[in-house]
Amino acid sequence: MALSSALYTGASQLGTGDLATVTKRRDQWWEITGLLGWKAVELGIGWWGQYDGWDIACLTLLTHMPYLYLLTTFYAVRPTTMWLGIGIDVLSTYLPFQLLRDSSPIHQSEVPKDQVANRSILNDFQIKFYTSILAAAVYGLVVFASFRGWLPVYLIVHFEGLRDLSGAHEAALPFLTLGFTLSGYAAQSFLFVPALGAKPDVHDMQMAEFNPETATLGETVWYNVWGYSKRSRTLIKRTATLAFASAMQTGLRTYITIEGVEFAGAAGWAAMWASAALLVGGILWWVGDVDGVSN
Repeated sequence: MALSSALYTGASQLGTGDLATVTKRRDQWWEITGLLGWKAVELGIGWWGQYDGWDIACLTLLTHMPYLYLLTTFYAVRPTTMWLGIGIDVLSTYLPFQLLRDSSPIHQSEVPKDQVANRSILNDFQIKFYTSILAAAVYGLVVFASFRGWLPVYLIVHFEGLRDLSGAHEAALPFLTLGFTLSGYAAQSFLFVPALGAKPDVHDMQMAEFNPETATLGETVWYNVWGYSKRSRTLIKRTATLAFASAMQTGLRTYITIEGVEFAGAAGWAAMWASAALLVGGILWWVGDVDGVSN
């Protein structure tokens, strides 16, 4: 948190001063406590989730981007400011994790193949490219559908002080997909790669031995609720984490820091991105659930 504050302070001298024109002064105790508390929770999720530096960098990019995208699209904040802000947020979380925790075997190409499942698929450039574009297209489609549907009126009603709505009316799906390419790559890195590289564990062996004729009611319920392979469980947990973190980060930061935003407005904007995260996770699960891919 101290690193992030220091970087933002330095960046304010290099061109992020336009953020000050749309952000409000935070002088309520609950506003400061809320932001600091969520930052601690965010770091805790990464630490106890056994994320390495690359994992937390991808998660940070995906969860911090919606807030800055809002400012750039509807508040006339310069794109360079948005990218600088994303860079600061990612760097301030990546460095501590990279220094304090070893990289996951999934992110180490030199690790023996028997430690990571589907290594040849994970290293395939075409698969990385197509899954990244697919994830970007899903983000673009959700945003495009919202721009063409409920979002413009919703913004007008719940966001006081909007400067420009042309970004919603002039949006085109191909350009949105192109704009979300980096987000797509981060999504496939955070969701698809760890799931596809997950090796079967004790839980998988226990589920393989499940016998519905002799199982108790509790065992049957547990099998139906959580009897998935390690790959599916990894993807489910990471998708849920991404959706939750996207909603919390986007909603809190939008409501607390932008002047004139109602709680309902921040919640609606956050819900759109959480829904996109869930949809991306579902699509990537479908992509990975094919013959020839080990569980």
